[in-house]
Amino acid sequence: MKYVPTLIALALSTAPIFASAGQWEGPLNGVTEHIIKDGYAQYANSSQTLQQTSQALCANPSEETLNEAKSAFQANALDWQRMQWLNFGPVTYFMRYYAFEYWPDKKGVTQRQLRALAQGDPAVMDAPKFWTSASIAVRGLTAIESLLYHPDFQPTQSATHCQLLEKVTAHHLDSASAVAKQWQESKAQDWVFEEEGDSFDPERMALEQFLQQWIEHMSAVKDAKLETPIGYNTRENLKLAEFYRSELPLKAIQANLQSYREIYHSGSPSLYDIASQANPDVAQQLEEQLMQNIKLALQLPEGFFQTGMTQEERVELARPLVKSISNSQTYLSSLVTSLGFQIGFNSRDGD
Repeated sequence: MKYVPTLIALALSTAPIFASAGQWEGPLNGVTEHIIKDGYAQYANSSQTLQQTSQALCANPSEETLNEAKSAFQANALDWQRMQWLNFGPVTYFMRYYAFEYWPDKKGVTQRQLRALAQGDPAVMDAPKFWTSASIAVRGLTAIESLLYHPDFQPTQSATHCQLLEKVTAHHLDSASAVAKQWQESKAQDWVFEEEGDSFDPERMALEQFLQQWIEHMSAVKDAKLETPIGYNTRENLKLAEFYRSELPLKAIQANLQSYREIYHSGSPSLYDIASQANPDVAQQLEEQLMQNIKLALQLPEGFFQTGMTQEERVELARPLVKSISNSQTYLSSLVTSLGFQIGFNSRDGD
């Protein structure tokens, strides 16, 4: 996924409320173990299921095996939503983060490059160095969705198209497994680096990175995933919705919002526990807002990103959720700044 967050830099920097060594061990370890490590393990497992069902599809092409591959894709794409908020650590190697999901693809790069590969010799994809130089547009979920759902590709009728699907899902599995393995063998502090002239606390720095990325991802959910495709502030273009071909845009947002509350409550003590002692009013406001986000997203109709309603109707339905996510970001930014973290603008744009 690629985007430029719209987060306005927070200039405020306050001294940490807690000064004891290891003060952030609870939330840092909780998020690392239960959100990141467990999440990537599940993502790797569902990537393997996707690869296996794609193999089965190519061995026995039918509507049944195609539907099984599509179901495996949807499960894997939703597992990715749990991890998507964090562009940090092993996923930053080899552009994996952007390769896992090349979105938004406003210029149709994925389809063009997949068609070019389909017209060539699929054997070139077996070359050892092929994937190290391959475009991020054809290395992950965006490409797999196109091969399973785009009318240009017919894996039940074209052996070439199905072979291409096999190659991409196999590489996707290798990447997901590599990230999962690297996380199992490391801790979050291993992925932060000391800056000259600064007092360096790797535990605090790692958690600050987590919080920065969480706040930025809220912007992406509100702006890129929700507002942009429905034309909240401009022209509607539902094809810009995330995973729109597989009808997952709303489920993806719901998964993101559910993961936020999991982050807030992971660890002993969790960030919520620490915040409740340091700034109880804002801590509770954020808790209530995160729950409200989930409630409002679940209330949106199943076909919200599909045809069947006007732009005005969609915008009106989305307005409470847009406001709620915006409030969540404000509360979270205020809370983590009051805890002494320095949070500001940090572009994740993959271009």
